[in-house]
Amino acid sequence: MTTVWAHRGASAIAPENTLAAFRLAHELGADGVELDVQLSADGHVVVIHDETLDRTTSGKGPLCRRSLQELRALDASYGRQGFLGERLPLLEEVLELLGPTGMTVNIELKNSVEPYPGLEQAVVGLVSAAGLADKVIYSSFNHISATELARSSQPSAVGLLFSDILAEPWSYAERRDVSALHPHWRYVDLVPETVERCHAAGLAVNVWTVDKPSTARRLADLGVDAVISNYPDEVAAVL
Repeated sequence: MTTVWAHRGASAIAPENTLAAFRLAHELGADGVELDVQLSADGHVVVIHDETLDRTTSGKGPLCRRSLQELRALDASYGRQGFLGERLPLLEEVLELLGPTGMTVNIELKNSVEPYPGLEQAVVGLVSAAGLADKVIYSSFNHISATELARSSQPSAVGLLFSDILAEPWSYAERRDVSALHPHWRYVDLVPETVERCHAAGLAVNVWTVDKPSTARRLADLGVDAVISNYPDEVAAVL
């Protein structure tokens, strides 16, 4: 059965990667959420997608140069009416919110531009403290980081993010000891045997970002395990 994960929360309606977006994703019936994490200048795990503050907050410049206190003073409503005053959440706050829902939490480590040494350990520590290790899957475009997570002393569910047209990525993933591939949905559309080959290797296939219900239906027919969408309710309706 194909599940639906809300991309940065229900980001088509609420400001992305905010508690409001994650709360709404649950209300809309999403099976899980996808979110992004980075580190503040003083080492706190903050939920935000861009490496800079300009697009989604009232701040400017690199996030990594701001302390948590500075980041918390920013408005993260993304200009959405009805959401003024939303703040950048900490990962621990999101886990506290979502833990009781039983939803899957896909945590993407945004460490392909800024390296963020220690991000893996910080994130795993927070997930462990929240008691949600069995509900979390980590992902990253940084495959060194993803491999480190998969081979850590606390083995975790890990997916390799990619958008290029790769040859036999399932074989590559097996060598990295990860548990899933997270391709852009167009890759699976172009290489439909991906799902069968991955499943034969014991790998899940979770695709991003699927906003057309017809596309979601086609991918579900191919057997993908999860679709990540900005419109989780609309996609779920056809699945």
